[in-house]
Amino acid sequence: MSSSRLGLRLAVCLLNISEARRKYIVENVAKAALLEKNGQKHPEVSVLSIFSDQEYNRSVITIAASVAELGNSILAACLEAFQSIDMEVQEGIHPCLGAVDLIPIYPLSGIGVEECGAVARKTSENGPGTCLISIQTMLPEYVALGGSKSLLF
Repeated sequence: MSSSRLGLRLAVCLLNISEARRKYIVENVAKAALLEKNGQKHPEVSVLSIFSDQEYNRSVITIAASVAELGNSILAACLEAFQSIDMEVQEGIHPCLGAVDLIPIYPLSGIGVEECGAVARKTSENGPGTCLISIQTMLPEYVALGGSKSLLF
């Protein structure tokens, strides 16, 4: 049975942060995405993977969640990154816009790219000032064909 028949409305965010060399910071950012405000693990949020590149000093944290909770998880992770990553001393061969510099959101199940765009807009509006420069929603049908078309929200 497909997950859309079960009523699951899921999206995924590939949160790019400017830290890879201090594993505890990367883990704390990922943990922040998982927790509710009361400190309990949120049942509708999972961190699927963490990829860290030591030379680039950059990590990608893959967060999957219900559409209703993804924005809150992204904001919690971003706030932890902003508090933990000092861009004055950050070094790596990859250019960085900030502690968090890319927040792509993709549909997984039961939703379309338009709803991911709505999550992106709401998340950027609720973000801490200008810290969230842009949240990008990719159009998977173009990416699958080798294109790079995206919508910026």
